[in-house]
Amino acid sequence: MITNLKQTKYAPPKSLEVSWDGFRGGLNLFLRQTELKGNELAQSDNLMLTGLGLPTKRWGSQDYFLAGATGYGRGLVDAKSITDTREILALTDWGYLTKQNGASYTTITGASWPSGYNMEGTQLNNTIYLVNSQKPFVKYDFTSLVAFDALTTPAGVAATNISGATGLTTWSWRVAATSKTGETLASTAISLASLPQSLSDTMVRITWSMVSGPSGTLTGYNVYRGAQGDETWVAGVDNTTTRYDDTGVTASLLTLPSTANTTDGPKAKYIIRFEDRLILAGITNEPTKVYISGRVPNHERFDAYGGGGYIYVDPDTGDNITGLGVWRGKIIVYKENSVWQVSLGTVNIGNYTILNPSYQLITASQGCSNNRTVVAVNNDLFSVNRRGIFLLGQQPNVGGEQLWSNEISAKVRPFFDSLTQTDLNGACAEFFDYKFIVAFPESKKAIIFDRERGAFMGPWFTTFGINKFRKITDSGGVERLLAIDATDNYVTEFQKALTDDKGTAFNTILKTRKENFGDWSLFKTVNELYTNFRNVYGTVSVNVYLEERDGSTITAKSFAITSQQATSGWGVDQLGLAQWGLTNVDASSASEEIIRKALLYKTARTMQIEVTTDAKADNYELLGIKAFGVPQGRGSSPNAWVV
Repeated sequence: MITNLKQTKYAPPKSLEVSWDGFRGGLNLFLRQTELKGNELAQSDNLMLTGLGLPTKRWGSQDYFLAGATGYGRGLVDAKSITDTREILALTDWGYLTKQNGASYTTITGASWPSGYNMEGTQLNNTIYLVNSQKPFVKYDFTSLVAFDALTTPAGVAATNISGATGLTTWSWRVAATSKTGETLASTAISLASLPQSLSDTMVRITWSMVSGPSGTLTGYNVYRGAQGDETWVAGVDNTTTRYDDTGVTASLLTLPSTANTTDGPKAKYIIRFEDRLILAGITNEPTKVYISGRVPNHERFDAYGGGGYIYVDPDTGDNITGLGVWRGKIIVYKENSVWQVSLGTVNIGNYTILNPSYQLITASQGCSNNRTVVAVNNDLFSVNRRGIFLLGQQPNVGGEQLWSNEISAKVRPFFDSLTQTDLNGACAEFFDYKFIVAFPESKKAIIFDRERGAFMGPWFTTFGINKFRKITDSGGVERLLAIDATDNYVTEFQKALTDDKGTAFNTILKTRKENFGDWSLFKTVNELYTNFRNVYGTVSVNVYLEERDGSTITAKSFAITSQQATSGWGVDQLGLAQWGLTNVDASSASEEIIRKALLYKTARTMQIEVTTDAKADNYELLGIKAFGVPQGRGSSPNAWVV
């Protein structure tokens, strides 16, 4: 008789459990899908986050108003007059301006611009200033469009030695006319030989013919002197004078004549307001030049004697200006591969205080693709370039007000790697509802940075290209997100209550990480899956993907969640080809939540959940997912793993 035998107690395999309660981490394309955190997503097409990080369908869109008789959208400006009149200004290839004021839409004439080029605008002193790279800027005073008129270059320039003193030096003079907005090309040089080396020993009288132009346009003349072909500014005279007596006075600044006639305004791509000045850049033939206006009321003057001027920012590197911004009293100049800050100092020349700007490279800076991606948010500047999204602001633990540029888009860098140069050239952005939204009109898609949750979502695949975003506040005080359509002549509104794009349905796709239940080496039997949805409209499809022993992926389960299921009671489920018990689908007791259980009982190494919608009305909020299983043990590994 055998005694004292110990009975071995059976120990069931330890249960495995995984839970996703919210997806606050958002989209992560940088890591492998098995490396993602539980709150991160492998795919989030046409989705955004709400609440504590709950995925839901993105905003839909609708036509807001007609922007022009024909052509594609080129610009969008929000305007507010001193009488509190609010207007939305839309610009298209039509070449004119359309204003929306409440329910009325009006075409504004008085000036036009070439089609095919984007328009930018800013407001200063109850006036909207608009730029197009092909034409000098125009202004809108809430009544009509006004174009600036150009002056002609002074003619009849002559030089006379009044004192009669002689020498061995030849001096040369040129004269340019000035307007509020700029300066003409300088005249042909007039030279005078046999003069003293120092003109203080003599007096040379420079004369010219009066320049004609519209009343009030001509503000004066600039006189330049030097060796022929190397003349620099020496004096300015008023608009009633056609003579200057040169006694050799020299300027402390070596200012050269203008290389273009800007008396009708610079031909700029970019315009911003800086304090009470206008700043312009993106000059076709001078891609590193920044124009700076005088202060109000001289804000339409860019000449030195109106308090304005210009500066070439890092001009000799081939790195051209692509955008403008403002940060704490500094003008920020974006270039293709760098960012600079411009400070506005002054120098005294005679009775004049002349603007003397300077520039400085921002440490570790990255450039931007174009001006429409530069968006100010509190004390930071967002921008977009080939690498991704960058945030310019004061770096923590760096003393003073030193600016620093940081990439915030590493998680979605593969998305930016997929973009074409055309995508980047046309990119535009806006900050709305605590979200930085970047759209690419060429490929009709957008990426979203949710600043509240520090997460990316998207891409959004729109049925139309977005050429310009604009956040506006309507006459009723409602904040709205508008976009000008790059594929038609309408201004479009994005709105939370809408679930389609201008009547066209768009689908949504959500994919979780590939879940290995904490151990990549073990195979598991995945038994049960629970999903918890809220605010379900229409039909939501759920697919469960499992990685099998041979490495292939199968669809282990597919089921639908509908808005009618909140009170639907029990359903049925299948295990393989046979019915499994009575049910796996039970209704939640809460009317706004729908909890569903799916029975799987399948072996897998990883599991991934996909949630999709297709129809216009489909929508949901995903509160959480939970799965249970048991490990199979080390001996369950495929033979192919053995070496």
